[in-house]
Amino acid sequence: GVAYQENHVFYKTKDSILIFGSSRAAFHYKPNIIEEKTGLSCYNNGREGMGIYFHYAALLATLERYKPKTVILDLDFRDVYDRGGSFGEDVFSDLAPFYGKINDEFDNYICRNWYDHFLYRSNLIKFNKKVFNIFSANIIKTTDNRKGFIPLKGVWNGKDKVLKNETFNIEPKLIKTINQFITKAQSNNVEVVLVVSPTFKKIKPEFFDIVNKIALQNKVKFLNFYEAKKFKSQKNLFHDSEHLNDEGASLFTKEVISQIKF
Repeated sequence: GVAYQENHVFYKTKDSILIFGSSRAAFHYKPNIIEEKTGLSCYNNGREGMGIYFHYAALLATLERYKPKTVILDLDFRDVYDRGGSFGEDVFSDLAPFYGKINDEFDNYICRNWYDHFLYRSNLIKFNKKVFNIFSANIIKTTDNRKGFIPLKGVWNGKDKVLKNETFNIEPKLIKTINQFITKAQSNNVEVVLVVSPTFKKIKPEFFDIVNKIALQNKVKFLNFYEAKKFKSQKNLFHDSEHLNDEGASLFTKEVISQIKF
């Protein structure tokens, strides 16, 4: 469950290759295939519903313990555009349970208000939003988590989800955090690869211009599968309009690894 995955990501990973990103990371990258193809250990840190603010915190926690060889950051359009919720600054209260357990840099990062340093000394406040996750994780056992990867079964019916009255405003703080993620990893001699997974969701061309610019400025590899015909021509590889199913994830993982030199 969520509590298990978060604890493993922040305290226990020791793998050479780590995957970061939202649900499209969690559902799209199969560590067993990556390990078979590269001979290196891999763990999928993907976390459904969480954006770059969460992933940067996870990277800080990782680098406090050890330095992986390569990190793959799967970017979602919500890592650039302000969509609020857990993709926005609401996530920092979700990260409160890790306060005081990583390092000062981590604590300062998640404390967005001057009083947070005082509030997060209280376990009652720190774990307030996590009670259900912790409770359910201790009574419900699942076997779906495969080194962080969560397989999606079933085939998409081909119908796009209709979203009305959407507004897309660029959030400079999000873009700054993507750059911080890359800089922090590179300063620790960790290779960074940026990826945009296949999706049928319509994404503004501006998003790709921004990601391309980030990749060029930081001199990192950017793999863009948004228009990849291998996936766009086969809707049977999707679980829904935004996520690949288990079969699609296998094909996608092999495709990503074939384009990265380890």
